[in-house]
Amino acid sequence: MNHKIISEIVVQLFGFFVAFLILRHYAWSKILGAIDARRQKVQDEFDGIEKQKKALESLENEYRLKLEYIEQEARTKIQEAANVGVALAKDIQEKARHDAQKLIDRAKSEIDQDIEKAKLGFRDEIVALSSLMTEKILREKIDAREHEKLVDRFIKDLEKVG
Repeated sequence: MNHKIISEIVVQLFGFFVAFLILRHYAWSKILGAIDARRQKVQDEFDGIEKQKKALESLENEYRLKLEYIEQEARTKIQEAANVGVALAKDIQEKARHDAQKLIDRAKSEIDQDIEKAKLGFRDEIVALSSLMTEKILREKIDAREHEKLVDRFIKDLEKVG
């Protein structure tokens, strides 16, 4: 049995060797080519994925920069609008102060004019009363006592007017 097993092993080895040579001659290069092609395809896919990853990172960075720029622009615009609002408020306040001062000055001027008119009216009344008093004094020949009574009456008349 030993011999039979050895002959079977030798036949199987010879068959395997013949099959190996045939496969090596006809199929080995194709198998290795297919394996190499598959390896290259996988490598190309990994390279493509890496390129896409880098492109996406670059695009992400670009968009982040654009967003930062847009945010900065928005902050600048908001600040400019706030500054315009503050300047406008100051202008409105200044105009209101100026208008109020004009009104105050005009009112003071009118008051001064009214005071001057009142003074002139009062002076005219005093002159008229003085003239009447002088006229009465001249018409009546009076003594010191009568003169005192007339002056007192004149003062009382002035107090009624004033």
